[in-house]
Amino acid sequence: LLRASLLAPPEAEAPLAVGPTLDLVIEKARAFGGRIEGVSPLAMLAVFGLDAIGDAPRRAALAAIAVRNAIARARREEGSTIGVREAIHVGQFLVGHVGETAELDIGARSAAWGDLESLVERAEPDGVMASAAAAAFLRRDFSLAPAAPSDDPGAQAYVLSGPEARAPEPGPPMATFVGRQHELELLLGRLESSMAGQGQVVGIVGEAGIGKSRLLLEFRRRVGDRPVTWLEGHCFSYGSAIPYLPLVGVVRSLCGVDEADGPEAIVEKVAETAAPYLLRLFGIKAGTERLEPLSSEAINTRTQELLRQLTLQESQRQPLILVVEDIHWIDRASETYLDSLIDALAGARILLLLTCRPGHRSRGMEKSYATQIALQPLSPSDSLSVLCSVLPAVPVSETVTQLILARAEGNPFFLEELSRAVSEHGELRGTLAVPDTIEEVLLTRLDRLPAESRRLLQTASVLGREVSLRLLDALWDGPDGVEACLGDLTRLEFLHERAGTSEPGYVFKHALTQEAVYGSVPEPERRALHAAAARALERFYAGRLGEVVDRLAHHYARTDDAEKAIEYLTTVAAGAARGHAHAEAVAALQAALPHVERLPDGPRERRRPEVALSLNHSLFFLGQFRRAAEILLEQREGVERLGDPGLTGRYYFQLGHTWSLLGEHDEAVRCEERALDEATRCGDRATAGKAYYVLARDGFWSGQPRRGVEHGRQAVAALEATEERWWLGMAHWASGIDHAVMGEFEAALAAQAEAHAIGEAIGDPRLQSYAAWTTGAVYAARGEAPAAIAACTRGLEHSPDPINTANALGFLGYAHLEAGDAAEATPLLEQAVDRLHQFGARQGEGWFTAWLSEARLLAGRVDEARALALRGLEITTVVKFLWGSGVARRALGRVARAQGALDEAGAHLHDALRVFGEIDARFDVARTHLALAELAGARGRPAEAAGLLAEARRLFGEIGVPRFVERADALARQLGIVP
Repeated sequence: LLRASLLAPPEAEAPLAVGPTLDLVIEKARAFGGRIEGVSPLAMLAVFGLDAIGDAPRRAALAAIAVRNAIARARREEGSTIGVREAIHVGQFLVGHVGETAELDIGARSAAWGDLESLVERAEPDGVMASAAAAAFLRRDFSLAPAAPSDDPGAQAYVLSGPEARAPEPGPPMATFVGRQHELELLLGRLESSMAGQGQVVGIVGEAGIGKSRLLLEFRRRVGDRPVTWLEGHCFSYGSAIPYLPLVGVVRSLCGVDEADGPEAIVEKVAETAAPYLLRLFGIKAGTERLEPLSSEAINTRTQELLRQLTLQESQRQPLILVVEDIHWIDRASETYLDSLIDALAGARILLLLTCRPGHRSRGMEKSYATQIALQPLSPSDSLSVLCSVLPAVPVSETVTQLILARAEGNPFFLEELSRAVSEHGELRGTLAVPDTIEEVLLTRLDRLPAESRRLLQTASVLGREVSLRLLDALWDGPDGVEACLGDLTRLEFLHERAGTSEPGYVFKHALTQEAVYGSVPEPERRALHAAAARALERFYAGRLGEVVDRLAHHYARTDDAEKAIEYLTTVAAGAARGHAHAEAVAALQAALPHVERLPDGPRERRRPEVALSLNHSLFFLGQFRRAAEILLEQREGVERLGDPGLTGRYYFQLGHTWSLLGEHDEAVRCEERALDEATRCGDRATAGKAYYVLARDGFWSGQPRRGVEHGRQAVAALEATEERWWLGMAHWASGIDHAVMGEFEAALAAQAEAHAIGEAIGDPRLQSYAAWTTGAVYAARGEAPAAIAACTRGLEHSPDPINTANALGFLGYAHLEAGDAAEATPLLEQAVDRLHQFGARQGEGWFTAWLSEARLLAGRVDEARALALRGLEITTVVKFLWGSGVARRALGRVARAQGALDEAGAHLHDALRVFGEIDARFDVARTHLALAELAGARGRPAEAAGLLAEARRLFGEIGVPRFVERADALARQLGIVP
């Protein structure tokens, strides 16, 4: 327990005068883990030890010294007249729990207040008194002197003057490397193969602390002076949304770029041909102007190809070992690069080493030149070797030894830390308590560091697992430089000096160490350090902030600077979305939302809908349509209050876009009409063009394809006057599907060719995918099966997101269905239906379910076909998808005919004919005539069949599908009718 009583002259005793000083006292107590249990106008009581962090007496003493020093500094620098007297006491007190929070019993609190009061009265101004019970715990680390006797002969007390000065202890030896010889030899063997031109990839998998990094360290030592280049990249938990984050350091090394290099120096070092792409990777805008016409997908594709070429070229100069650690946190762009590099490894002099925790799957591990090493816990004998190497000359009882071995469970890192915690305690006896958790071990070791070394380590922990020396130096405000403390911290194996990089830095021995130390930093201090780190990064990377936007977002998100947090988090989200990492984009935007709520009223009202629009965009590509709609609906009133036509137009465009995907056509139309009104008011042609695009696409869903074609024309006209090339391509695509419904196949193919050309020009795989599978669907409808399957396959291969992949699977299934291959069609259609159901995309689900019914019928599974057709009809009817309901009704008619229910078949087919006629779907009208002709033949009505066949043949001829004219003629011959 710690009590601090302020000493103030009468004129300064007013609460307003002493309040700031009392706040300072409370802050210092909390900074060392104290819980404030009592406050009066001039005093405070803090309790240490209610939490799980050990060494409470020591933390209370450090807090007391910090309070004394802070108040003395205020007198020197600010002219304060306030002093302090403090007392520390240790005892056993009754503790209760309110929920999960431990609370000191009220009676115990009153008794403690009284005990400490008598101690405080014995203290000199700015003095710290310790009871005899407290002194027993503090003697080892602090200077204590007996206090003057008091009236109570049993009340022995001590004066605490400061920490005990001790010579720096020699650092512990590195633990013995055991139990991994087989794995080490395997790595050396794979290195020999790669140096001979047989590239290898090795995945090292294991739980945290199991020894992945230590294995790499020992391997690097064994590599020795072999003529190889060693490059390293690291993934971070906060970096999965940042494209190429683990590769930036690798590229720096390949190009000879130092972290301290400014934009001009970087431009000089980067090869001319690769310059714009690599400069963009470094966050430099100057010199990247020629990339502006390209889509982000095209830039990503070219960037990945350049990175692959750089890596392969380096391996031609000298064999290369490329290490990427913690790929369970890898971003999508880097993962794609690694996949492409793995594909090219077979003839390269490259050894690629990837580490990850269990559960992560890397696509390249199925290659013949891939090896996976799964690190297992050490055996009991190997665990004992580690323990003995950490405690080489210390007698440890059998009881303590067994406790350490049992709690470490063969984890090398846990073994080392538990052993060191016990060793540093200095009282190794059979009854010694071994910490229960690794966090307790690490915090116990942290508490035993000298104050300055501990504070530097805590400062470093705020910067992450890897620590830039330049950045750490910028944050450090200690009396001496960082070098002396860093020497202690590396000697004690909290940190290792970072190797293989041009920029000096350090790495925490283990991620768990960094996490535990970071958790020990008091929240106010943590926020201040994050803010200081972010400001330093802005200074160091001025002109190329894009290179560190992930770190800026990470740091500002943990400060009180809401504007900066939102700025960088939304920038991270935009970059993730451009790289199709929409899940990561959503995570960054959700992290921004609490900061939005902390803004002043005006900026908050503006920021809310802006972030919501970005969320809606990424949720669309994740197939989360309902959630995307809900997020926008929450902002409707705020958007209306702002009265900004530009924002309002964008808002209603995206809301209408979402309603259309959910099958809410009336809502979609109303929203897009409002978007058009607002866009017209402010001259926003881009939003107007996008709104017309949604109306064009909705013409397909709502059964008004002719109107959809007109809206598509208006969309193209509006968007051609803007720089929205992607949306222009989508407008052509939407026009194409409307033409296709009406059987205007040449116009449909021409529109898809326009969409594909734009997609190719801007390097956008999504647009190319849309155009490819729609082109395939048109070919399939015309009976051109090989071309249809090839086009739909291309569409699937180009697909960059889950919702598009579901559609591409469905259309490839349809192409196989039209080719008469039920075995190939069925699994593809099943996948499409299942995925679209998960996304809530009811229209597509109903449509592909009807086609799946046809595939089941083709395979002779009539009962299943009927159930699927009924399901397809139910879904398409609910969402008012007329064309889809016509497809389902026709499937039901064909199933009924197969079951011998000819009257029912006729009813369903005539219903389908009516629906297709209402929406001007002439090709499907003709196909339904064929189905009715087959039914008429089965009923023995040749004249009726002849009339139906004649009409079908006429429509097929007008539409220009000669293969279906041939089918009509073949059916006529089969029924004995002369064409």
